[in-house]
Amino acid sequence: MLGPLLDRPRLFRTLDSGVTRRLTVVVGPPGAGKSALLASWAGSLPLGEPAWLTLDADDNHVPRLLTHLAAALTRATASRGGEALRFGDGVSVPALLDEVSGHPHPLVLVVDGFHELRPGPARSALLQFARYAPGGLSVVLASRREPDLPLHKLRAGGELTEIRGADLAFTHAETAELFRAHGAGADDDQIAAVVRCSGGWALAVRYASVNPVRGNDPHSCLEGWSQAIRHCSDFLLSELLDPMPTDDQDVLLRTSLLGGFSASLLRALTGRADLNRVLRRLSTEHDLLVRDDEWTYRLPNPLMRGVLSRELAERYGWPEVSRLLNKAARWYEDMGATSAARRYAAAAQAHAAGPAPGGGILLPPGLGRVGGGASPRVPAGDATRSPARSPVRSPAGSPRPSPAPLPPGEEAATGSGPYAAADSLTRSELDVLRLLPQGLTLDEIAARRHVSLNTVKTQVQAIYRKLQVGRRRDAVRVAAERGLISPRG
Repeated sequence: MLGPLLDRPRLFRTLDSGVTRRLTVVVGPPGAGKSALLASWAGSLPLGEPAWLTLDADDNHVPRLLTHLAAALTRATASRGGEALRFGDGVSVPALLDEVSGHPHPLVLVVDGFHELRPGPARSALLQFARYAPGGLSVVLASRREPDLPLHKLRAGGELTEIRGADLAFTHAETAELFRAHGAGADDDQIAAVVRCSGGWALAVRYASVNPVRGNDPHSCLEGWSQAIRHCSDFLLSELLDPMPTDDQDVLLRTSLLGGFSASLLRALTGRADLNRVLRRLSTEHDLLVRDDEWTYRLPNPLMRGVLSRELAERYGWPEVSRLLNKAARWYEDMGATSAARRYAAAAQAHAAGPAPGGGILLPPGLGRVGGGASPRVPAGDATRSPARSPVRSPAGSPRPSPAPLPPGEEAATGSGPYAAADSLTRSELDVLRLLPQGLTLDEIAARRHVSLNTVKTQVQAIYRKLQVGRRRDAVRVAAERGLISPRG
């Protein structure tokens, strides 16, 4: 946790109201600030701190989980004076419920990290406890994914309070207060730039507050904390993308190229028939996508879009980025949305040779509004209104060429001779290939290249396919024979 906790009265009011009901769920992506919010709120409760249970992977063992749950409830009741709850050996869910139901005072239980529980007996036990909690106990579940409870019934019965990712996003006023708490000087324009560039994502805002922006140009906000952005990128890839099934990763990465989109558009880019189900999962369970209407989705966080679009280019190369943009252009052309079709076609042409020159962290292609304020609604027609420029400028102050959203250096590497497949290796694949003779694990290669493990796995598979080999030793031998690497790597 970065620095001091921040009181957030607007969310405290929601939580205060929630504990008068049966269940409160706080759902948001990694780094959204769920734990920090609940920790600061817990310290403000007039009746004392609630029972607090932080879950990890080891809690998938039922006896361990229930023992920790009983201990949390015992500590909370003992801290208030009077008689504490007492649980015997071999505690069970019915025994927990029976003991809690006899307690004379209201109790609040906060369960942080519910997503750590895999489908199985442990998760079922905790869900049973939450669902059948007696009237004097209110449960607060914080999770990266929506808990598999009948939320629709609880919602209809007025027993559910919800805080989602959009609610957790920092406002301008909250960002300014956090900067003051860290002693970081920033004017209103700089604060607005941080909120716009980060989408109010709590982790990025906290990093910004300890790596304050420099200068008066709000467009330079990201250049003032490039180290922080690298940390955010590493965090997102490790905590959000890597745990997802590979197919869901693939869909999410492709959404980063789009403004608003429908399942039909994404189906044209992926060829998958189950897009409606995947999009519902990404929007509801993971709280990553926003639904503007029944048919239209968007990935609202500009910083997240930037990280994911860079990862897309890193995994698959710039030719694939250009191909996807051309597919989107043809889809819009078929829909009669000619202005959107022209913009996607222009973006495809701009990205065919790789990114625009210049370093720094750049946002995705200018294909729809990203950042502060609502994104345009995207029905079946034109998904975009006008190209959005990157908020990052070169040190000289002149805007960098747009669009330029993704990481540098992914154009296809070329060689000579008859090895056409080897000639199609991208620069990133060549960089990985040169590390293979050094005996590094894939984890070590990922750490050295500052990319995710899944990215390296994808690149190694592409190297094997293009060199027509099946293992590392053969890849190194063939690459050396073809002059792609030196015999010693």
